Amino acid sequence: MEGGFVRQESRLTAQGQLTMPADIRKRANVHAGTRFTWEVDGDGNILLKPMRLGLSDVAGMFKLDHPLTDADIKKAIEEGYAGSGD
Repeated sequence: MEGGFVRQESRLTAQGQLTMPADIRKRANVHAGTRFTWEVDGDGNILLKPMRLGLSDVAGMFKLDHPLTDADIKKAIEEGYAGSGD
């Protein structure tokens, strides 16, 4: 499923819920808890986008007892990438 456009289908439940197919979740790199924005154009087409947080969105969210070193940041990035697979 590399590259290109992918289309799959899902059904809206009576409670207004949709299930996103696993292949789509994996390709879009979204997980449980991911927030989305919804857009509807004049023709009724729906665009669903995952909200991605930038550095400015999370700045100041965490209190540290010491300043981060370059090594701390590198380690956190490597651990994040290593733990990002499903």
